[in-house]
Amino acid sequence: SRRPFVWGRTGHERIVTRCDMYGTIDRDSPIDLQSMTRYMLEEVSVWDIIAELVLLTADPPPANPFDIDHTHLDNLPAKQQAITTGSLLHSLNGLLSTDCVWATPDVLRDMKHLALRHVHTLPSLE
Repeated sequence: SRRPFVWGRTGHERIVTRCDMYGTIDRDSPIDLQSMTRYMLEEVSVWDIIAELVLLTADPPPANPFDIDHTHLDNLPAKQQAITTGSLLHSLNGLLSTDCVWATPDVLRDMKHLALRHVHTLPSLE
């Protein structure tokens, strides 16, 4: 059976481990993830893959890869906040409906803040 691959197209030089025959990073290659290595042996969810990517690329890595950066949201225009918070709420709801290790009370706390922000910014979409 074949396993899926995760591909990064730009800005992933820190986590690419494949090099060409000259030792140059192969920018158009799959990213070697532990979650993808485990895929053949155990059940791996999309949440595991996302968490691993965030933990590999964020500097410093967050305690929970699904923590929301509310400061970033504060700096978005109201319309963009409404769209972004709606999308984040939808995604985090999917996470919380699983038994993923990252589905913590902190995620639910973030969802409550996102829901309030979302309701507040919805009128900007009119």
